[in-house]
Amino acid sequence: MECERCHATMLQESFDDVRADTWLMEFHGWRCPVCGNVLDPVILANRTIVPRAIANGARKRRNAQAL
Repeated sequence: MECERCHATMLQESFDDVRADTWLMEFHGWRCPVCGNVLDPVILANRTIVPRAIANGARKRRNAQAL
């Protein structure tokens, strides 16, 4: 996988997420050794979600009223 920021080769890695309730969760993702960019399944899924206001055209209507 290539880093979208610096185009270096990303490495597959396991990450530890320490939760407030003192239990540890491990997840897998990709990390760039050059710039530190991290991608995991949650980040990738969130990038595909379109906010409801934008999907409904609310941003366009608001800008049109300001003109």
